[in-house]
Amino acid sequence: MEGAAEALRSSLLRIDRSLVSLVAARLNIADVLGSVKRGEGMPVYDPSREIAVANLLVEEARRLGVPENLVKEIYFLLARESRCRQLYCPEALRVAFYGYGRMARTLASAMARGGCWVAITGRSVEKAREAAGAVGAKYMEPGRALDWADVLVYAVPGDAVPGLLREHLPMLRESMLVADIASVKTPLVREIAGLLGDGGPEYASLHPLFGPLDCPAGETVAIVPVRLQRWRPRLERLLAGLGLSPAYLSAEEHDKVMAVNQVLHHLVYDLYREAARLLEERLDIPTDKRKELVTHSLRSTERVAARLERLRGVVEEIRRLNPYTGEVLKALREALEGLAASTDSGLEPRG
Repeated sequence: MEGAAEALRSSLLRIDRSLVSLVAARLNIADVLGSVKRGEGMPVYDPSREIAVANLLVEEARRLGVPENLVKEIYFLLARESRCRQLYCPEALRVAFYGYGRMARTLASAMARGGCWVAITGRSVEKAREAAGAVGAKYMEPGRALDWADVLVYAVPGDAVPGLLREHLPMLRESMLVADIASVKTPLVREIAGLLGDGGPEYASLHPLFGPLDCPAGETVAIVPVRLQRWRPRLERLLAGLGLSPAYLSAEEHDKVMAVNQVLHHLVYDLYREAARLLEERLDIPTDKRKELVTHSLRSTERVAARLERLRGVVEEIRRLNPYTGEVLKALREALEGLAASTDSGLEPRG
């Protein structure tokens, strides 16, 4: 029997090696397709096509008796890798990031991989140099970066942006595009519009709807156009070359949506973590036993909660600055009270 098992394992290994060869062949074709997309100005990410292909593969999986979810998972992993190999900068743009945090690195890295000229600057020379070296960009001191850039991106906390813009405005050219990547828009956009007045460069307040990623191709960027006429088509072409999809909305619309999709979302995870801690203490649950009996869905919840904890500074900034956080807390309180009221009154706590 041992000999039969080894023979079958050898067969599996040959098939696995063939699969790797097929993956390599697919990625080679994706590289060539990336050159075609660059030459014709085609978007890197085509969600409708990916869904259509996935549906065709699911039909084939059904015919062959292969698990559909397995086929879809493999396909979307391959599609994502293909996207990330096809990034391109549609024109010779010079992009300067003022800031050197994780989101600045994610965006700067994607642009540098796509062939844009990218610089990183900021108050700390040491941090800016380190970030630039890590993502394939170059360091510039702030004054030179402002003079050099076609696009200036403030990758700093939102409440720091107006002060920097006020300081830099005399050095900015009308031909430039200035942007921020703040997560809260209403108070910021109001102040920025007041600083710009009727002149100065064009300005877009951006919100990348993803955290720090190795490659964000396939994700969405919310755009609040403070003043965006000449640069709008150029910005859209840049995002398309990076595999990013634009979503336009007003500052107020943005913050209302983010009150649900971010503030409420983050609070629910915080509530789970705190309630779990309290219950562990009150019910005297051994931590090792709780980890041993974790469910599949809870494992996913724990991963997200841990990631949000690593982004604690950003989470708290969003909660503090979003003008609808009070409404979120009110709705959350009402929902908890409603759930408590609908619970069987006979289920009294023990002890």
